[in-house]
Amino acid sequence: MSLKEGARVAVETCMNVREHDRVVIVCDEDTERIGMALRKAAREHTPHVRFFKLEVYGDRPIKHFPEAIKSAGKEATVGFWTARAYEGELEHIRGPFIDSVLVGGRHAHLVNVTEKVFENGMAADYTQIKKFTDKLHKMLVDVDEIRVKNEQGTDITVKFSDTIKWVPSSGICHEPGHWLNLPDGEIYTAPASIEGRVVADGVIGDYLGHKYHHKDLLETPITIDIETDDRPKYTNIHTDNEELLEDLKDYLDRHPCTKYFGEFGLGTNLYLKELIDNMLQDEKFPGVHLAFGDPMAGETGASWTCPEHMDLILTHCDVLLDGKKVMEDGEYLISP
Repeated sequence: MSLKEGARVAVETCMNVREHDRVVIVCDEDTERIGMALRKAAREHTPHVRFFKLEVYGDRPIKHFPEAIKSAGKEATVGFWTARAYEGELEHIRGPFIDSVLVGGRHAHLVNVTEKVFENGMAADYTQIKKFTDKLHKMLVDVDEIRVKNEQGTDITVKFSDTIKWVPSSGICHEPGHWLNLPDGEIYTAPASIEGRVVADGVIGDYLGHKYHHKDLLETPITIDIETDDRPKYTNIHTDNEELLEDLKDYLDRHPCTKYFGEFGLGTNLYLKELIDNMLQDEKFPGVHLAFGDPMAGETGASWTCPEHMDLILTHCDVLLDGKKVMEDGEYLISP
């Protein structure tokens, strides 16, 4: 799929941009071509399109919320964010921009997107992804316990609260007050408890994803012991990669809340065939991911928030819903 066609799918199918919509696009130097493609596609449906490049407002990372972007976000009915993640920007500009758009609009978040991701991950039938995601969602809403195991050493039991929602995110976002990632295809929630050990050998998220890749985690996976008091938290973390371990500990010390696990998710984009070292797409790959930090309370209904959010992908998992196996060695056992 071309960049032009990917932008068309994002604007028309996923976000349903119409003539009355006011669209705001935020890009940076690395993603300007993608932002321009989205702007061109949006202008085929509405004349109300505003476009911002972050470097205009200072050196990265930007630790303030520019007034022009803030104002445009509040007026927007559709937002697109394509810029790369930098340390501290989630707290100071990226999160506040999402919040400003969601006051009266809907938002597509494409943080760290590349042209490869856009051309690959958007080349999917999102009507079919929605059908499969909705089917799995119906199976999850009444689940009390999920067991996740793999040969690498993962063995965790995850439990859930009746007050916290499972959020199906299928690439279709037509209603105000909602947001999604693109490319898309996942179901996630904020877990009530996790007990056991995780061995992450897939991909790591947030700004650490620029530095460490799938091959790094394959060679030196991250082992995390987890227990729950009021929330699931890590009690020990280890990897033989000393530099990665130091970076992880620095990240987890950034805020008191980053030691907690705020997300448990299952990827549902059956059109993806391999990990490509980009969390924006890779967390949608069929499989399991967990995240330190923010539980996305606006979507899940969790009672806490955190200014950080870092995903970890596990590979080749078996997944059992209340004892019923729905995934074996990373492959779904349920039909699309």
